[in-house]
Amino acid sequence: MSAVVWVVLLLALGLAVMVLEVFVPSGGVLGFVSIMAIIAAVTTAFLEVGPVAGVVVLAVVVVSVPVVLGLAFRWFPETALGRRVLPAPPEGLEVVPRADERQRRRDLVGATGRAVTELLPWGSVAVGGEQMEAVSEAGPLAPGAAVRVVGVQGLAVVVRPLDTPPSAPRPGPAGEVGDAAHREPDGGLSSTLETFEFDHFHSPGA
Repeated sequence: MSAVVWVVLLLALGLAVMVLEVFVPSGGVLGFVSIMAIIAAVTTAFLEVGPVAGVVVLAVVVVSVPVVLGLAFRWFPETALGRRVLPAPPEGLEVVPRADERQRRRDLVGATGRAVTELLPWGSVAVGGEQMEAVSEAGPLAPGAAVRVVGVQGLAVVVRPLDTPPSAPRPGPAGEVGDAAHREPDGGLSSTLETFEFDHFHSPGA
């Protein structure tokens, strides 16, 4: 068997054992065998074939080792052993603390409820029969105030007071709109000026 064949066999063996080390961890034994086989291939090329062949084999090793390792690690997670050793990455909600409770809070956006405690702006509200921590978006709210959930902040809901329609103005006795308490009495300003005694305000020279 020629030296070239030995070089090719040793190089192929080294790369194959290197891939095997990735798929079947052996505590470094297969890795050591792989390195020894590759070194033997390069040495044989230099000593038995010639310096040019040795440089060529060395260049092949420098290029092929990273490529082979990259492909091995790329395929490893898709194998049965890889799926056992490297479980699938968790979903985003699984790594968030109390993700299910956070999701329930998001589902309450748009729902209405009432303030259980005074919100300054933090406090407690009851929404859908469940009491939870809340923060008021519009400043302090009194207990019992009707609120609407408009967002979520951590595990607390962000609430806003429900809009109340403005009170309708009361008609006056003659059909005029307004409050009788705010209407000018009969005579108004003119009667006040008529009854005011200007005689007391004579100038000193008069």
